[in-house]
Amino acid sequence: MEKLLKVLKKSKKISAWKVNIVETESTELFYVLKQLETNRATHTFDYNVTLYIDKDGLRGNASFTYYPFMSEEEIKTKIDETVFAASFTLNKYFDIPGKSKVKAVKSKSNLRKKPFNELVGEVEKAVFKADKFKDGYLSATEIFLYKTTTTILNSKGVKVSSTTFSGNIETIPSWDKKDEEVEVYEMIRFGTFNRKELTKQVKTALELAKARSRAKKLNAKKVVPGVNVIIQDEEVYQVFGSIAGDLNYSSKYQKLNLTNLGESVQGENVTGDKLNLKLVPIYDGAIKSSAVDFDGVVLKEVSLIEEGIAKANYGSYRFGYYLGVDEPTGEVPVIVVKEGSKSFDEMKKTPYIRCVKFSNMQLDPYSGLFGGEVRLGFYFDGKKEIPVTGFSIAGNFNDVKASAVYSKETVTLPSYHGPKYLEIKNLDIA
Repeated sequence: MEKLLKVLKKSKKISAWKVNIVETESTELFYVLKQLETNRATHTFDYNVTLYIDKDGLRGNASFTYYPFMSEEEIKTKIDETVFAASFTLNKYFDIPGKSKVKAVKSKSNLRKKPFNELVGEVEKAVFKADKFKDGYLSATEIFLYKTTTTILNSKGVKVSSTTFSGNIETIPSWDKKDEEVEVYEMIRFGTFNRKELTKQVKTALELAKARSRAKKLNAKKVVPGVNVIIQDEEVYQVFGSIAGDLNYSSKYQKLNLTNLGESVQGENVTGDKLNLKLVPIYDGAIKSSAVDFDGVVLKEVSLIEEGIAKANYGSYRFGYYLGVDEPTGEVPVIVVKEGSKSFDEMKKTPYIRCVKFSNMQLDPYSGLFGGEVRLGFYFDGKKEIPVTGFSIAGNFNDVKASAVYSKETVTLPSYHGPKYLEIKNLDIA
């Protein structure tokens, strides 16, 4: 590393530089059924070097991967190649961050409290405790625990780091159905270890495999008119992420933003829940948490939307610089949304279609077109609930976001904490 920094500091061909270092330590277990087949531990370093060149009041940048075995001559050759590539990317000049007085927030994850080779045994027990069904089982499971330290150095004296902890469970829940077997893929990600919660999530995954084996094709013509649509988890995050993205510096700079500060992000005459959304660097359990962004900006909380009104913009140092922002926020990674007014049990009192697994939900923030094909859902006609498949939902989110209702129940995902369910009215079912 010292060799790389020495060459960078001496080079007269570059105007500025940045080095991103990602150190990853992992413990990994691989199972067939409940039988451990392979275990391994890894410790890796990845180095990405970004070079900036200035010409005629413009700035270009390009990157290369550094390897510790490279000689000084090889580094110089890489610099020459990268400077050449950067000459084709000249844009309006932008600065890079300098040293910050903001104190970096630290992760409080309980995954840091025990060595991974001890903790992984507890994770294993929590996972397989749920594998107790007669006709359902985990046909394959992979358990990963990660400690990731990201360090950013640049030519203006920045040297900042952020360490995060995370776990991934990749599993194939299977369910026997007469002469066939139904398999689904499930990814469970966590930044804090809760044994009971993890067992519950694995059990839910197995129950969804059971529901998938029994799901019937939905006959849209027989659906109760005006039925509510409930989306959950990742799709709820996608909705709120789209709304937040409209307030990014880059959208404002490119004049693509739909909402200005002081305006409602939900339109006029809000009849549903009013949105309260903030961005935070670290949220306990959210594995995309980070105290710093890829440019080396030390991150802090940003209150983005209050009672449905846009209060702030956010984004990368570069686009903040373009907009003349004194202290750009940086790319703050975690969205936190205040819980809603209605419990999930209350949502289930009237006819609904709950969409559990989409093939790929689409949401165009500009046209408002919203929807997608649903692989697994649950339809309640007012009397009974049945698992259903083979249907799609569609509508214009700009027409329904004012009436959307958020659940009191919350969920923590990699980049999100907030309502687990969203109840939406007036969507087309086909």
